[in-house]
Amino acid sequence: MTKRLSLLLIFIILTALFSGCAAQEGGFVATVVVTATPTERPTDAKTVLRVGTGDSGEGLTPHLKIIEMFEAENPDIQVQLEPVGSGDYYARILTQIAAGDPPDLLQIGDDAVPMFVDKGAFLPLDDFIADAQYPLDVSIYLPGVMEPGQWNGAQYLLPKDFSPLAIYYNKKLFDEAGVAYPQEGWTWDDLLATAQQLTKTDASGNVTQWGIQLPGPWTTGFEYWVAAAGGRLISEDGTTFAGYMDSPEVQAAAQFYADLYNKYKVAPLPADMNAFGGGNSEFDSGRAAMRLFGRWPQSGMKDNPNIELGVAPLPADVARAGVLFWGGFGISSLTENPEAAWRFLRYYTGAEGAEVWKDWALPTVKSVAESSGLSSDPIEGVWLNELNHLAPRAYVFTPYWGQTADPALRRVLESVILDPNANVAELLDAAAQEAQASLDDLRE
Repeated sequence: MTKRLSLLLIFIILTALFSGCAAQEGGFVATVVVTATPTERPTDAKTVLRVGTGDSGEGLTPHLKIIEMFEAENPDIQVQLEPVGSGDYYARILTQIAAGDPPDLLQIGDDAVPMFVDKGAFLPLDDFIADAQYPLDVSIYLPGVMEPGQWNGAQYLLPKDFSPLAIYYNKKLFDEAGVAYPQEGWTWDDLLATAQQLTKTDASGNVTQWGIQLPGPWTTGFEYWVAAAGGRLISEDGTTFAGYMDSPEVQAAAQFYADLYNKYKVAPLPADMNAFGGGNSEFDSGRAAMRLFGRWPQSGMKDNPNIELGVAPLPADVARAGVLFWGGFGISSLTENPEAAWRFLRYYTGAEGAEVWKDWALPTVKSVAESSGLSSDPIEGVWLNELNHLAPRAYVFTPYWGQTADPALRRVLESVILDPNANVAELLDAAAQEAQASLDDLRE
C-alpha cells in the first residue's frame, strides 16, 4: 500500500469519527465500506475518465451536454458521469477512495475543500495550469471564484458554480407600502428602517406581514454579518478562536441579528431550527417583504404569483462585505490518467463549459457573463456584483472548522434567537473557549 493511499485511509477513519458534523457545513457522515480492487482496463481502449458529481435529475443535463461537446473535440477520451442520486455523496467518495478507485474527477463543495485537500485527496493544479501544451488562463474567471479551490497557496480545484448572498425583495409589498426599493450603498440602519416600515400587525397585535425573513441559526450565512461588522471568527494563521469569535465586532453582529427577531420583531422566528435556512415560507407566501439568502431558490420565486421579484445588494455596516458559496472540480490524486483528466477539467470549468452552465447557474467566466447579458441584468447583475465584496469565510483558515467552531457558533445563534434575554457576550465567550479547546486537541 502506497504512503498516499495510507494517508487517505487514515483520513477516512478520522472522518467517520467526526460524523457529528453536518454535511451542508462541510462535515461528513460516512459509513466506509471497502470493496474489491477494480479490474484492469484494456490498454488499447480509449482513455476512460470517470467524473463524480453530487448533482442529480435535471441537474445532470449540463454535465452531459459538456461531455458530449468535449468528446466530439477529443475522440481519444471517453467521459463517464457518475452521479449520486440519493444518499451521502461524500460518503460515496470516501468509500471509493478506500477501495482505491475513486472517479478521476471529483466535485466538492467549498467548505469540504480544506479537509479533502489537507489529506491528499486531490492533485495540485498549478503545474497543469502552466502547462505549455494545455495551459489555462486563469484571468478568464470572475473575481473571487478561484479562491475557494485553493489551499496553502496552491490551486486544487476549479470553479463549477457559485452563489453569493443577497436580499430578495417583493416589489408588490414595497409598492403597496410606498417604500423605496433597496439600492447599493444602503446600511444595516436602512435595512432595519425598511423592515419596520414593511412589518404590519392586526388589531390584536399579531404580525400579518414581516419585514424580512432571515435564515435562522445558519452559521455560514451568519458569516456575512460578522464580516460586515468588521469582525472575523478565527485568526489568519488558523490557530486561534479566542479573541476573534468573541470579539466586540462579532458580539455586535450577533446582537443586531438577534434584535431583528426579538427586539424589533421584524423577522419571524425559524419554523425549524434544523432546516436549511430556518425552514420559513413567509417570503414565498407573500407574507414577508424581504429575504436574505443565496441564489438557489430564485427560479421558483420568478414563477411565484405571490412575488414580483427584485434582488438587492447586501447592506453595509462597518464594511461592505459578503460571502461566497461554491462548488468545484478537482483531479483525484489516485487517477491513472492525470493529463486526460486535466484536458477535460479545463474544458469542463473553462469558457466552453461556462457557455452551457450559464443556462443553469451563474457562469464563472467573465466573457460569458458579459456576452450573455447577465452582468447588466437587474437581477443577475446584483449577484455578480457581490463578487467584488467578498470576505474570506472561516473554513479557509483551518480544516477543523466543522469539528470545532461551527457547532459552538450554531448553539450561540440558536440561543440568541430563541431567548430575548440571552447574554450575547457571555455566550460567545463560552463558545470561543469551547472551540479553542477542541481545536487545540485536534492540532496536538
